[in-house]
Amino acid sequence: MRASLTQTPAAQLEVDAVAVPVVAGEALAGPAADLDQALSGLIREAFDGGEHRGRVNEVLPLNTAGRIAARRVILFGLGPRPDLDGQRLRFAHHELVRAVRAYGHRRLAVLQRGAPTEGDLKAAIEGCVMGSWERRSRQTGPRPIRLDELLLAGFGPGREREVAEALEVGDAVNQAREWQNMPPNELTPEALAQEARRIADRHGLELEVLGQAELRAGGYNLLLGVAAGSNLPPRLIRLSYKAPDASDTRLAMIGKGITFDSGGISIKPADGMYKMKGDMAGAAAVLAAMDVIAGRRLPVDVMAVVAATENMPGGNAQRPGDVVTSANGKTVEVVNTDAEGRLVLADAITYALRHAATHLVDLATLTGGAKVAIGHAATAAVANDEALWGLVARAADRAGDRAWRLPAYAEYRVLLASKTADLKNSEYGEASTITGGMFIQQFVEDRPWVHLDIAASSWNDNDDLTTVPRGPLGSGTRLLVELAELISASRR
Repeated sequence: MRASLTQTPAAQLEVDAVAVPVVAGEALAGPAADLDQALSGLIREAFDGGEHRGRVNEVLPLNTAGRIAARRVILFGLGPRPDLDGQRLRFAHHELVRAVRAYGHRRLAVLQRGAPTEGDLKAAIEGCVMGSWERRSRQTGPRPIRLDELLLAGFGPGREREVAEALEVGDAVNQAREWQNMPPNELTPEALAQEARRIADRHGLELEVLGQAELRAGGYNLLLGVAAGSNLPPRLIRLSYKAPDASDTRLAMIGKGITFDSGGISIKPADGMYKMKGDMAGAAAVLAAMDVIAGRRLPVDVMAVVAATENMPGGNAQRPGDVVTSANGKTVEVVNTDAEGRLVLADAITYALRHAATHLVDLATLTGGAKVAIGHAATAAVANDEALWGLVARAADRAGDRAWRLPAYAEYRVLLASKTADLKNSEYGEASTITGGMFIQQFVEDRPWVHLDIAASSWNDNDDLTTVPRGPLGSGTRLLVELAELISASRR
């Protein structure tokens, strides 16, 4: 998709459609008011007649009857202003573009919703790019219409760099979604490693991929235990970007890469198991974010670490009751083989620390409890460091990629104890999203750390939650890019 700024009045834009954002209960202003005047009050007439109320994701096409250069004006709702944040703004533009494509339009102009504000341009572009992604990539019928050109009207001049960066991030989110959506017979652990290799080649990054022999030599037994039931060998992947100047901060972004999760011996119900191809959403986010971060040559060292494997039943699969020694020496009783994400992340964190990581952020589709706790509209977080969490929270806000911190009370720590080993991996009795994160915390060796549980936020399968797009969402990608930018800004 091409995107560019324009100062041409909306009525003169030679595009298929001009999109007008509508905040519920607010009058038209700026370019939208000028456009309505050129249309002899057509937009106001739609408001007065109750045809469009500005409800979030509400889309209404209007035929311009030749009164302006564009054939259609499309009103799209943002909902009430108190509810409007960066995530909702992106999702509204996402749904706008999906509607525009359904109408067969290829050239779209989007108006600024009022006076230009910080983050508005980025949100509009990223949302529109995200709306151009097509989930039905394996269907053999006619291909859906692509949006070829996006004009941004009324956003002010001199913001070309913001346009380019927003296009990068939107494309990265879509790449993460594409990886999430890939069938597990295609996106295997080795295929994930090959995706990392392509990123390394594109940016000249250091790449290390550990296979079974190297994993055994390094003592990464938790990862090997999860992988034992699969015929596909696991991979522990590290992409490292070195800043042009020496950096005393080395950020590790660690992603859970379970390319298919059957639950292992603690097998999941058959109903819905096909969705477990998306259990590598954390890996998708860190790789997609790394692609952007490395391309920007930021002044901070960053590594992306992915623990990639399938979790399958089989004659060699680990059993409930097994005790396994992790790479850092802690012993873990495997109470439930379907609580595998925390196991592979524990070894991946040890691997990152062995490569001198100073700050750790892990992303994982970790617990079903995240859906219960806060649902699909945000990511659940657990953290051990106020400064790093402050940066993550700020990054989430700037990126429109919501994260909400849960309390890691000391009282919960005793729930992790096993009667036969140092830790158990499941069956904590309560606070499952918090305790799942606190299990991972036992391996961070007091480094600043934030855990992001994207089990619900990475994929919306709730038909009733219409304010969040359906399917894979690439959650965490935008947040990680913003986090690297914030850390970099503190060094400039």
